[in-house]
Amino acid sequence: MEKIRELLKKICFLPTVSSRELDYKSELFALAGDCFDEMYEDSFGDLVLVVKSKKPSAPRLMIDAHFDVVGFMVSKVHEDGFLSISPIGGVDARVLGASGAMVYGKERVEGVFTSTPPHLLKDSKSLPKIEDIYIDCGEDASLVEVGDIVTYKPHFTELLNNRVSATGLDDKACVCAMLDMAMHIDKERLNYDVYIVISAQEETGKGGARFIAYDIKPDIAIVTDAFFARGEDIENCDSIEMGEGAYIDASAVTDVFLTRGIIKALSAREIKLQVACEPSRTHTNNEAISIAGAGVRTALLGVAVEGMHTPSEIVSLEDIKSLSGALLEIAYGEWL
Repeated sequence: MEKIRELLKKICFLPTVSSRELDYKSELFALAGDCFDEMYEDSFGDLVLVVKSKKPSAPRLMIDAHFDVVGFMVSKVHEDGFLSISPIGGVDARVLGASGAMVYGKERVEGVFTSTPPHLLKDSKSLPKIEDIYIDCGEDASLVEVGDIVTYKPHFTELLNNRVSATGLDDKACVCAMLDMAMHIDKERLNYDVYIVISAQEETGKGGARFIAYDIKPDIAIVTDAFFARGEDIENCDSIEMGEGAYIDASAVTDVFLTRGIIKALSAREIKLQVACEPSRTHTNNEAISIAGAGVRTALLGVAVEGMHTPSEIVSLEDIKSLSGALLEIAYGEWL
């Protein structure tokens, strides 16, 4: 568990706002280690890590998790040092007030999201819009210019019961599970050449997964992504329990026979999977990968994340370990 904790911490401190993933590719390649037979990047920003089976002409298994996170772009630098911002991806303005910010300009500049105090508002019941929120860097924005990227201030906070809070756990928790899985592969048992894809721009259109799937031409694909953790005022049908293991998605846009086969096989090995239900869209890279080329058989797995798209998302390290184990068994299985 400690190895997963340390790996996740290092991944979460890499600032990978959607469209800027390649800025930190060398750091991620270093974290991946030497367990891969091939490592490369494409022109879109996807990173591909390959583990070859010992079997000749093995079919291709693609396992995907997106590396990008929601964030902001500086849209205006004011004379008093305040910064106006525009969102990149689905940002919730309700959580921004007084949150920490990190601006990636000529140097890294710390700041704070700020807006007019409720005491001074004519309508204190209305929530601020993104355009009414600024970043205060301390009356000096000389290191910042329009187009610079902004993230929530990175942190990694350890909670009780093997849970952690950090920025970007959607979907870096699944990236961590993929890398951990790869580090434990026994090539003699692999039935597939495994293509681990750390894909770009899921939060802004899912283009990375779409293009890399055309390039790899996988025989089957496993998409991994975060799902909503169960909590107060969240319907059971829209969430899964945190700390109860990985989940697999039952959806009309995943392959029903592959999904059922994985559930049956992992159950026989006493690997517990929760089942999430999304009858139509999954809002993940699954939709892009499944229609690539002549079509790809897909299944969707992942972990529960609480507080998604906020500065302090929460995940269970036990769930990441569970997902890693499930992916390993899938790589050893026979699904064609």
